[in-house]
Amino acid sequence: MLYCGFNFLFCVVAILCINLLCAEIFHKNKCVETERRALLKFKDALILGRNDLTSWKGEECCKWEGISCDNLTGHVTILDLHALDYTKGLQGKLDSSICELQHLTSLNLDNNRIEGKIPKCIGSLGKLIELNLIGNKLVSVIPPSLGNLSNLQTLDLGFNDLTANDLEWISHLSNLRYLGLSNVNLTLAVDWLSSISKIPSLSNLYLFEYLDLSYNEFQSSILKSFRNMSQLQELQLNYNKLSSKLSDNIQKLCSAENGLRKLDLSDNPFIRGPLPDFSCFSSLEALSLRNANVVGTFLKSTVHFPTLRSLDLSQNQLNFVEIIDHAYLPTIYSLDLSFNQLNGSQPLFEITKLASLKTLHLSHNHLSGSIPHTIGQLSSLAKLLLSSNKLSGVINETHLSNLSQLRILDVSQNSLSLNLSLKWVPPFKLERLYASSCTLGPKFPAWLKHQGELEILDISHNGISDSFPKWFWNLSLSLRYLNVSHNILKGTLPKSFTRTKGNYDYDHGWDVWDFSFNNMNGSLPAFPELGVLFLSKNMLTGSLSSFCTSSSQSLIQLDMSSNFLEGQLSDCWGKFKSLEVLNLAENNLSGKLPNSFGALRQIKSLHLNRNNFSGEIPSLILCHKLQLIDVGDNNLQGTLPMWIGHHLLQLSNLRMRANKFQGNIPTSLCNLSFLQVLDLSQNNIIGEIPQCFDRIVALSNLSFPRTTFQHMSFIHFVENEVYETGPFIDKEILAWKGSNSEYDKILGLVTIIDLSCNHLTGEIPQSITKLVALATLNLSRNNLTGIIPSKIGHMERLESLDLSRNHLSGRMPTSFSNLTSLNNMNLSFNNLDDKIPVSTQLQILIPIHMWGIIDFVD
Repeated sequence: MLYCGFNFLFCVVAILCINLLCAEIFHKNKCVETERRALLKFKDALILGRNDLTSWKGEECCKWEGISCDNLTGHVTILDLHALDYTKGLQGKLDSSICELQHLTSLNLDNNRIEGKIPKCIGSLGKLIELNLIGNKLVSVIPPSLGNLSNLQTLDLGFNDLTANDLEWISHLSNLRYLGLSNVNLTLAVDWLSSISKIPSLSNLYLFEYLDLSYNEFQSSILKSFRNMSQLQELQLNYNKLSSKLSDNIQKLCSAENGLRKLDLSDNPFIRGPLPDFSCFSSLEALSLRNANVVGTFLKSTVHFPTLRSLDLSQNQLNFVEIIDHAYLPTIYSLDLSFNQLNGSQPLFEITKLASLKTLHLSHNHLSGSIPHTIGQLSSLAKLLLSSNKLSGVINETHLSNLSQLRILDVSQNSLSLNLSLKWVPPFKLERLYASSCTLGPKFPAWLKHQGELEILDISHNGISDSFPKWFWNLSLSLRYLNVSHNILKGTLPKSFTRTKGNYDYDHGWDVWDFSFNNMNGSLPAFPELGVLFLSKNMLTGSLSSFCTSSSQSLIQLDMSSNFLEGQLSDCWGKFKSLEVLNLAENNLSGKLPNSFGALRQIKSLHLNRNNFSGEIPSLILCHKLQLIDVGDNNLQGTLPMWIGHHLLQLSNLRMRANKFQGNIPTSLCNLSFLQVLDLSQNNIIGEIPQCFDRIVALSNLSFPRTTFQHMSFIHFVENEVYETGPFIDKEILAWKGSNSEYDKILGLVTIIDLSCNHLTGEIPQSITKLVALATLNLSRNNLTGIIPSKIGHMERLESLDLSRNHLSGRMPTSFSNLTSLNNMNLSFNNLDDKIPVSTQLQILIPIHMWGIIDFVD
């Protein structure tokens, strides 16, 4: 009987356990329907790109991007949609449907572009531990209902357009450890500091670790308020309006109870004075005084940093380094003195006495002489940054053989020579090497063979006149940024590159390879996944067909100009959906332009000039972001497309010279407000010059913003670090003052209208004199008649004027005397009167081609 009872009890327990197990399995990651609908409503309020939240479909919301659920209940506990790249972040509104996720413990929308107000109902999410809305476009007043989030440990509302009228609610956040209010307008919240001081975690000696008040307008009087916050470990007051002497500001913060470990007073340009004594901060480990007008000597004997580990004094006016005793900075491991005025060889020699250094940043000073061998005694050194100084001499094994921890070395933009043995094996494994404008050649540096962990390698302008060794191509597969440009490297590229998941993270593209300005030959291989590829100014041959069909679809910038590429372009360009810059200029390419160019919706700059292309221009009406089109010096034909002026409203430079275009100039070009360069010369264009050119705002308004023609590229590393690789700067060869010149950095300042060498008829429209920002006007070699517009003198920015070889008549307008910037003028081969107005500028004009017009009159 007992046995049966025991069996029965056992069965009941077993059944219950099985039911519980089944329930757990059933509920594991099983999305709660009401929360799934709330997430979809939240999504509907956003403006999404093609690749945004594509996984947000189906019944199982727990598997959607950015969502984590409780394994047992299925409730959504984490919503993390932070963006690595702000420009690709989510847009739209923050919908109140988010408040239906009552089990959320973490809401992270960091670095997006979400607009609107913070919903008041977020204060009902009582389980929230983290609320991170930093770096969006949120507006209006911070809702006091956030004070209901009693479990909150991290709150960051910085870098929005938010205002705080009252911060009394902060005192209710009893567990808060991290508070970020960067760029929040606190001017109306007079009680905000007392509210923070009332946080229960402070009175109960819980740790309130981090206070970020950067990007506000606080003045120095605020500093006394932090004296008694003994639990405060990190204080960020960068980008405020602190003023007065630096020593006075530090004294206001000093107290016996001060437990600060990190202090940031950087980017307060109204502070001034020498570096004061910081010995009153008994626990200070990190100090940033970047761009705080620190002057004079670094590290006087009266200045002590007993516990400091990291010191940033960059972007100041320090000009001298006193003899250093390691006792002044006994624990220092990171020192940044970049962008100061340190000069000579003494500072570097003294700083090498700080034996515990792991990071030393002295770039952008005026250091000169050779690098001392004592640098090799810094055996813990991991980062050595010495770029953009006046250092000279030789770096050899003695400098480097003891630096086994070295990971980043930057000696670029100096006159240094790396004289390292071909057989030398470095003790370190570099991750980044910047040696641009140093001397590594003429042989290819063999010691790089042992640097298999390199992510960034810049050995441009190095005087290397060798071939690529075979081992280099294996090394290159791990590189995120490779720049070997401006050398004399020769040989061919490998037939293919193969990257595997093991050495490449496909989620962090935009890799940059620059082989430009070398002597490389042969055909193009299939390249690996890249964001930027520069191959210009080489001797590459063959067709682009195989490249187009087999190479990276993630390309953003592609420059293959000035090679010997030939043949027709395949119609496969639609796959390059991210392409912003395409430069195929100065090759031997021929045939029709592919229709798939019209699918390049991100394209901003298109260079196809100086080839042998024929046929008509394909429709580019979907390429709304185009700023520059250069198809000059080809054999293109047909009429000038009407759609240019209707759809390419961002266009700034349009160069179609030296082709076989015919027909009239479309009046739709007058819609192009940003147009700065219009070159339609050497075609078969007929008709009159449009009367509406004065509607082109960039040419008629001196204050109109100019296009920069600089295209930035970035590398996103796995640890969320962003490395800016520098801009790709557009170049164009333009006719200026009678000769062709190449423009790059100042291209955005050039303003030209060149309609020369066509068959234009009629008079020069008076409205053209309203183009007060125009610098060059060339209407020569047409069939224009009538007089020169009387108000031409209004074009005071005009530097070059060519109206030669037309049928113009009458006297020169007296307003010519106002053209004080004019230094090149040609009016020859017309029917003008032989009198020109008195003007000092016209009398000294060289060259001036008047052909018989020699008398000056009032």
